[in-house]
Amino acid sequence: LHSFYYPTIALKLLDRNQALLLLDKNEAYHRNHPDTTALLQLWKRVSSHRTAAVFRKPVNPSEAPGYTDRILFPMDLSLVRKMIVAKMIRSYSDFHGRVGLICHNCVKFNGRESDYAILTRDFESYVDDQVLTAVKNASLS
Repeated sequence: LHSFYYPTIALKLLDRNQALLLLDKNEAYHRNHPDTTALLQLWKRVSSHRTAAVFRKPVNPSEAPGYTDRILFPMDLSLVRKMIVAKMIRSYSDFHGRVGLICHNCVKFNGRESDYAILTRDFESYVDDQVLTAVKNASLS
């Protein structure tokens, strides 16, 4: 690797983190969508990510004993989709928050150093990038 490679990565991460922090001030992030098209497109991109398979269906309590005792608000991608269709999720911020809950629950139950947590960080990073792109595109239109 060239010596300029690492500072470039650090700069991109800094820009990305700054953009994530600024999302809350962006009107397009909070704007309610009159129909579900844009949110369902975002859901489809997110749910087709290579690490999303683990999050597509609810956790089966028989496969994860104690899950329902420790996780007060279970969430999965199939439920997120249902909530979009039912118009319970109406903005990119609603969507981002629900997917964030999926990730939070996974790390809380499995531990920060587990294989699932590593997978979750990859998935969450992809979701962040997709939300940033969606908001940027919505801001331009």
